Amino acid sequence: MEDFPRYEVVIAGAGPAGCAAALMLHRAGRRVCLVDENPTPGPKVGESLPGAASRLLHQLGIAGLGNLLAPADYHACAANASAWGSEQWTYQSALANPEGGGWHLNRAAFDAALHRHAGAAGVPCYAAQVNELSRAATAEWLVQLKHAGDTKAIRTAWLIDATGRRAYVCRRQHLAREQLDTQMAAVSWVPSATHDHDRTTRIKSVPTGWWYTARLPTGRRVICFHGLPAAVAAHLKNPTAFFAAFDATGILPYAASPAEPMEIKGMDASVARLPRAATAGLLAVGDAALAFDPISSQGIFFALYSGIKGAETIIRILAAPHQETLAFENYQAQVNRVFEANQRSRKLFYTSEFRYLSEAYWQTRMGALVMG
Repeated sequence: MEDFPRYEVVIAGAGPAGCAAALMLHRAGRRVCLVDENPTPGPKVGESLPGAASRLLHQLGIAGLGNLLAPADYHACAANASAWGSEQWTYQSALANPEGGGWHLNRAAFDAALHRHAGAAGVPCYAAQVNELSRAATAEWLVQLKHAGDTKAIRTAWLIDATGRRAYVCRRQHLAREQLDTQMAAVSWVPSATHDHDRTTRIKSVPTGWWYTARLPTGRRVICFHGLPAAVAAHLKNPTAFFAAFDATGILPYAASPAEPMEIKGMDASVARLPRAATAGLLAVGDAALAFDPISSQGIFFALYSGIKGAETIIRILAAPHQETLAFENYQAQVNRVFEANQRSRKLFYTSEFRYLSEAYWQTRMGALVMG
């Protein structure tokens, strides 16, 4: 087993949260590295970036989205359109938001570009998975990495879990997550019609859940249904019925059912969080710390925000170890404020749909709106 150099911080996961943390730590002069397996090819969920994210990109030394992505990998979102609580469509124009309506992204390209940016800035990036973790009496972690059958070791004072909803590192340390509901999603990416120039984000409520769609800069349209596990499972088993149900909602003025069979993926879309997002030598960011209901469209924003705030927490502790407890409390308070604000927003949204209160999905929405 070959020993790699010792780092002050090792980050497991090189998505937006992990890369944001790595960039902040590196800019502060800290020895940090990223560890992640090669990304899975194909489209990724979470393609909406709000205009306020520009402020976070600036903190990472990125002047704007155009400095990160090619023009073909993002386009502006013109409005949010919803048929929620009635069959009437309402529109919230991007012009009404002082920070703009945000963007629809090629999410895979966005993640890859952030990863490249971190590497170009000088952050070592290891294409491997965290295989084993142990903590020595010196309070250092021994992190064993595995790639293609080869095992290597890294020593570090701090670990950041940026592994998304699976929260791999935290789970390995037996840090239980609170699961606040059981919502799932069925999602597919279909070729957009040649006449489809729509740049809105569209959502519509139905008795069994709600639908979401947006045209992406990749030339495809994402179609996603959110509901209880049984309803999502039924869609996964019958793609024809999935697309027929989408078309029946009238969410688009034309049928979007693809001519060829398309894959539909099932995904966790529940709200979950770590009661404690930081503890001695370990801190969680992004979905590992707090996973959102997709209705919020805040996943990437929180990934960047928590990566920055988590890195600032560790920078503060490394500079002044006696302030560790206070730094932990401040970080937890920041995560809690985001959670509570998101729960208030969810409550306003879900309780504005009165038509389906007797339906199982909408009854579970009321039960899931716990402030915690």
